[in-house]
Order: sequence, then C-alpha cells, then structure tokens
Amino acid sequence: GGGSDGKRTTGGKNATTRGKTHEKTFADGDDLDADADAASFDEAASAVGAGLLVDCPHALPFEYRVRIFRELVKEDRRAAGYGAQAGGADANPADLGQRVRPVAEITIRRDLLLEDALAQIPRLGDAIRGRLAVRYVNAAGGDEAGIDAGGLFKELVSDVLAAGFDPSRGVFASAPSDGALYPCSDAGDTREGLEIVELMGTMTGKALYEGILAEANLAHFFSKALLGAPRTIDDLPSLDPELHRSLIQVLRYDGDVERDLALDWTVEESKFGAVAAFELRPNGANVPVTSDNRMAYVHAVADFYLNARRARANDAFARGLSRCAHPGWLRLFETHELSLLLCGCRDDWDVEDLRTHARYSGGYDKSSKSVAMFWSAVRSMDAAQRRALLKFTTGSTRPPVQGFKHLHPPFTIHKVVGEHGAFAAFGFGADVARLPSASTCFNTLKLPNYRRSSTMREKLRYALAEGKGFELS
Repeated sequence: GGGSDGKRTTGGKNATTRGKTHEKTFADGDDLDADADAASFDEAASAVGAGLLVDCPHALPFEYRVRIFRELVKEDRRAAGYGAQAGGADANPADLGQRVRPVAEITIRRDLLLEDALAQIPRLGDAIRGRLAVRYVNAAGGDEAGIDAGGLFKELVSDVLAAGFDPSRGVFASAPSDGALYPCSDAGDTREGLEIVELMGTMTGKALYEGILAEANLAHFFSKALLGAPRTIDDLPSLDPELHRSLIQVLRYDGDVERDLALDWTVEESKFGAVAAFELRPNGANVPVTSDNRMAYVHAVADFYLNARRARANDAFARGLSRCAHPGWLRLFETHELSLLLCGCRDDWDVEDLRTHARYSGGYDKSSKSVAMFWSAVRSMDAAQRRALLKFTTGSTRPPVQGFKHLHPPFTIHKVVGEHGAFAAFGFGADVARLPSASTCFNTLKLPNYRRSSTMREKLRYALAEGKGFELS
C-alpha cells in the first residue's frame, strides 16, 4: 500500500506543479519553445498515467491498457532472452519469427492430441515463453504437409484448448446461459483433472502472451478468481442461477425457517456416483438454519461453491496461467475485459472492416473480378460461415480486439491461377476446379481465379466445411 501511495502522491504532485508552471508562464507572456512545451506536457501526462496504472488502471482506456500489456510481454521476453513466437503478435514482420530458434518441438498426433500436449508442454517450465515449433502427425503416422511458420502453432493452441475445455470430457463445464467456461469442482479431486486444468491455464496464458485469440470465454466468477477479486453471492448466478434463486428464497421466507425448511449447515454433492456431505461450519450437520442465522448460512453456501470447493482447480489453472501471463499484468483489466483480451470481439465481425484492411498479392488487386466476387460471396454468408472463413484463414473465428487494423500479418488474398474454359465467365465450359486454400501462418487466403460467382460460392463453402488439417489442397 505504501509503495502505491508514494507513486500516486509523486505523480499527482508533479502533474499539478507542471500545470501551474505552464499557466503562469503563458499568463506572463513568455516565449516558450513549442517542442519543449509539448515535451513538458507529455512528461506530466506520463506521470499521471503511471500513477493510474498502479492505483486505478481501469480509469485508462481499454485500448491503452492493451498496448501496455503488449509492452510488458515484450520486455519480459527480452529480459528472459527468448525470441518472439512465429505466428504471434510480436513476431518480426520481415520473417514472422521464422528465424527464431525454437526452444522445443512439439509433436502432436491428432487422435491423441491432449495426451501428447500433456506429455510435452508442462515439462517446458518457463521456456513455454519461447518459440515453440509444432509438427502434426497424421493417422498414418507420417508428417502432415505443413511448415510451421506460425500457423501450426496457432492450430495447436486452438486444438488443445478446444479439447481440454470440452465439457464432455468432464474437467470443465459451461454455463447454460452463455456457454462461459469454468473448471468443474471435482476436477481438483484427482491428479489427472488437476494436470488438465493446469495445462489449460498454461495454454491460455501462452495465447495471451503471444496475442493469439482463443475460443475460451471464461465465466464471470472464474475470471474474478483469476484476477484475485473476491467472489460473493452476487456472482453465483454466473455459476448456478437456480441455486442463487433458492438461496434468495431462503432469505425472503416469511415463515419459520427452522421448522418449515429444515436446513442444516451442510451441502451435499454427487461425487463419483456417491453423495458426499460437506460441513459449512464445525458440527454443521447438527446446527439448524434459523431466521437469525440464515443470512450467514446463505453467504456460507455461496462461499463454498464459489471459493472453497473449487480452490484447488482454480489454483491449478492460475498456476499454469502465470507461467506466461503475470498476475499483475492481468489486473490491468476487469473481468469482462479479460475474456475480450483472450477471445476478441464476440459479435459477428464486420466484413467492410476486413475488406478495408485487406491486402492482395500474386496479381490480384482490389479491383480484380475474382476479388469482387469473393467479397460479394462473403457478404452473402451467415455469421457461422463468416466465422468459419476467419478460422480457415487466420486460425481464429474472431477478429482482434481493436479490429482488423491490428491483425498481423494483414489478411491477404493471393491469386492462384487455374485452368478454365475460354467462355467460363459467360456460363459456358468448365470453371477453375481447384479449391481455395490458406496459410494461417501469414493470414493468407489462396484464392483461385474463378470466373463465375456460383463457382466462387460453391468452392468456398466446400473448403470451409471440409478444410481440416493441412492435407487438403
């Protein structure tokens, strides 16, 4: 507390003093150098900003805090001596991080994805912050066609998070209202459960560290736990809205609580096929809930489900997360902003924003006929198809937090020349048969020069539906 107060007082005092100095100087009509004047104002603003970052970061714009977060990552990477991850936001634009020596090569079999990740990633320790090279092995045991210039790494992050967060696995659950994710309470009861939860924390932290968007919308109460914010009964609806309603009914009950409701200070939970009872206070099974103590009881139940019962699982996720993302960095953000930082914009993305910041290569430009047909096809897609297109070309279904202007490398449409009949554009003869392909390393769509709009829509639809892995061409 003392350190923070000192920084706040110093910053505020300096800012005030400088402000008074400028006011007096201008009033006296002194002729100041414009550059020195601007520098003095910048220095004052920096002092105020530094104080706010320490004491009240949420008073600063979200975009500003995102930039601060990225700078903290870069400085941490430099201090540790690691190069930028190929496919990450900080990769050198000239070579996209391909010249950086990997700290490890991760080999993944698609049918044993999570098992292979568990066997290789945790043992990296702090080296997880360095560049990882990824090699996928197909069902026949051979290498998939694909050179990891970043795209394979992004697919690894996406695939591992999708597998671990899958509620059918029984380690994570999703809220019925919005699908937000959180560890199951009993994930902390087994070594295997804790290992998966910690791995998910590590991969989430790696995604944040590298500026890679992930399909991981975290539940509100779980985000608060990761940020070190207290969880109370008001956060219970994001975990169990039915339980929250029941507890509120206990608080509002007008009759004799002890006689009519017959509650005691225990909660029961189905665990491995058996019912387990947990006492909320010593000898809780023999202590009735009364009108006088029901307020304490309600808060004790909420505390049990939000905090005590899930402490081991939450700690495991936080432990993995902190391998890349320092807890202090994350406290720059509020709970809803943490999911925004991790997942990007949750709404359907803006086609015009992508088109405005798109680039073209291989002979295409923005006025090319095939390019015009492509954007027309994209505008006709529904939201699910547009998400699939973005996933196909960039490895993520969502745009960057601040829009496609901040997608690195920029979305690029590259011309692929294919054979077609002389009159294909007029509806006669064969059109180009080749499917679109993509290089997620470079956020590039390799688009054949189709001559008909119907072919463009058909080939895009097929590629997006079937394009899994790196074998399709």
